[in-house]
Amino acid sequence: FFFVVYSQDFSGMFAARRLYSTAPTITNTVGGLATAQIRDLVGSPAAPVAPVMKMPQYLKPKQFRPERGCFDDEFIRQNYIKADDPSDPYNYKGKAFTYAAKLPMWAALVASARVIAVFLLSQFEANKSALALANIEVEVGDIPEGKTVTIIWRGKPVFLRHRTPAEIEEMKNVPLSELRDPQTDEERLNDPRWAVLIAVCTHLGCVPVIDQGQFGAYFCPCHGSHYDHSGRIRKGPAPLNLEVASYKLLDENTMFLGDLAAAE
Repeated sequence: FFFVVYSQDFSGMFAARRLYSTAPTITNTVGGLATAQIRDLVGSPAAPVAPVMKMPQYLKPKQFRPERGCFDDEFIRQNYIKADDPSDPYNYKGKAFTYAAKLPMWAALVASARVIAVFLLSQFEANKSALALANIEVEVGDIPEGKTVTIIWRGKPVFLRHRTPAEIEEMKNVPLSELRDPQTDEERLNDPRWAVLIAVCTHLGCVPVIDQGQFGAYFCPCHGSHYDHSGRIRKGPAPLNLEVASYKLLDENTMFLGDLAAAE
């Protein structure tokens, strides 16, 4: 006789099927009836096993969320996401609440960005008075030859020198080898009769004095820089020539200072 017995291990997760055989137990009585002895098929008690440790509640899988990408949304929803979780892709009620809660925050961010953008743009936008001062017209018809006048343009002093023919000829004949910042007179001035120079020394920003110095043109008393009638540095610590203002003669009596494109 064969008996099939199913046994279960201590964890309750795996089942094993085992086959047992027993000796014949049926006998015949005197009357010819068959009788069978009762067999006790109960196995011996199993050896004691250590109790299974239960997983703490805070370590259960539903407390962890795997990286999306290796699992689809439906799998995550069924196995890892709690009910009514706003992150559930199928929980539209939770999503609507989340969006409604975030709406004031996004509105505040947009309003702040707008205020910052308007402020930055206003810093780059010149007002009308500044634009008016950027381009000016100066009456020069009354300035005689050999005379220098000082005006204020764009917040800086500017020397307007009506040069004599002798000064023009002298400046043209200066060898470039004698100049620290080599520039010809023609390169610097639009009209040889007029030297329009920003009166700021290129050494430390002092204002030179007129008709002084070794060359009888411009002299900076702060540290002893000497410039000629073309505004070129000839002696002293200044590293560069005086800056030439952007100018153009509109006629014999009017000079334009500023953006030359606006004078066209």
